[in-house]
Amino acid sequence: MNVKLRINLLLNRIVEFIKYDYNHLKYPLVLASHGIISLLQKLNKHSLAFKVASNIYRTGWAKSEQLGLSVAIYYFKLNPHLGRAITQQFINDLPPLKNTEKFFKQPEAMLNGIITVLKEPQGEEKGALIINYSYYFPLFLRFFDIKRVANKFNIILEPSWAGFCEENILAYTLVDAPIFLQVYEKRDKQFIEKLDSNIIPIEVGPSWFINHNNFVPPTSGERDIDLLMVAAWAKFKRHGAFFKAITPLVKSNPRLKIVLVGYPVDMSKEQILELATLHKVDHNIEVFEWITPQEVSALQKRAKVNVLWSKFEGNNRAIIEGMFCGTPVIMRKGHNYGEEYDFINPQTGDFADEDNFESVYERIVSRVNEMSPNSYVMQNRNCQVGTRIMSDTIKSYELSQGRPWRIDLDIKVNDLHGMAYLERDENFYASSYLVLKDCVNPTNDSLKH
Repeated sequence: MNVKLRINLLLNRIVEFIKYDYNHLKYPLVLASHGIISLLQKLNKHSLAFKVASNIYRTGWAKSEQLGLSVAIYYFKLNPHLGRAITQQFINDLPPLKNTEKFFKQPEAMLNGIITVLKEPQGEEKGALIINYSYYFPLFLRFFDIKRVANKFNIILEPSWAGFCEENILAYTLVDAPIFLQVYEKRDKQFIEKLDSNIIPIEVGPSWFINHNNFVPPTSGERDIDLLMVAAWAKFKRHGAFFKAITPLVKSNPRLKIVLVGYPVDMSKEQILELATLHKVDHNIEVFEWITPQEVSALQKRAKVNVLWSKFEGNNRAIIEGMFCGTPVIMRKGHNYGEEYDFINPQTGDFADEDNFESVYERIVSRVNEMSPNSYVMQNRNCQVGTRIMSDTIKSYELSQGRPWRIDLDIKVNDLHGMAYLERDENFYASSYLVLKDCVNPTNDSLKH
């Protein structure tokens, strides 16, 4: 028995319990947090006060939505000078990381990949650009003259995770221009709507923009992988809980083939395998680390069922990639505040927990010929559909302001290292990128005025 491993599992379970379980009973914690926030405000510790509110909002505990909203209104509507100070401090303190250091030295390197043009401005008709991944939202404010940009372009933000009561996003309420925000969680949509600011929600998310040309159903061959889990080696992905859930299935089917795809975050491949050994499923598992999207696609085509077992994360793309490959999904029940996603349905998969995983799996496998994950996402959740939703939302706003709208947004896809165009040559918007390059702001004063 690995005592150290079992202790770590217990500690992780305690943390998980506090964060995600029985949230409807945690109002006393929210009430206590409100008291801490009030005290910090009296001490003029406004950045810390907002940070506490942001973290509590993200938990989904009872009344955490009201707490997050009230604090956001206090700082970004009633006292915008405080909100400006909070966000400016956040932006200035943002450290360069190994993969982002170059953007601090050369902000224009974010263009055409992270900051991507979807429509060229023509006379009175505004263009449009989209910023991908939440980390880059403040970098855009730090290094670009947003007033000049907003005069020419409608700005779309594509967050990489749920929980929108945060500086990355609320900083944009201080911009004198409409900001279009992808909102894919009902909870966040209600938060943005009740905030009643310049931020306009669009009901799509990153997983709408997968390049479906790279993920297609197999034309031949047997699906010889029983379960596939594409997830980083991270505690919140809950590999241990997944192994526990499949134990009855492995006992009834000792030859069950399970494939894991991932890369190290806060765990190593060896630690993942230790968890598998603890639950006696290690002999059923094959592991792939740091493989290409093409290799992931090949595995998706071989899988009978795709699994997502985290309780909370961003807009997961692995399960949608699997659907494009015709692979149904089992999602952990209670994922992201218990969201009942419309894309998990009789055509595509089902929800399960640790107690009923075996029965849900067997039910899906037994009716796989009746399911059509690829047809569902191709009709309802692909980059063309997502782009049309974005276009229609922005078009409606622009027409309401008396501005023309003759050209819709171009279609982009999210690739491994940033955004790209589905069909368009990357040089098509060269003139727009030159305009944006000219808006690089070395004085870092976008929010000071």
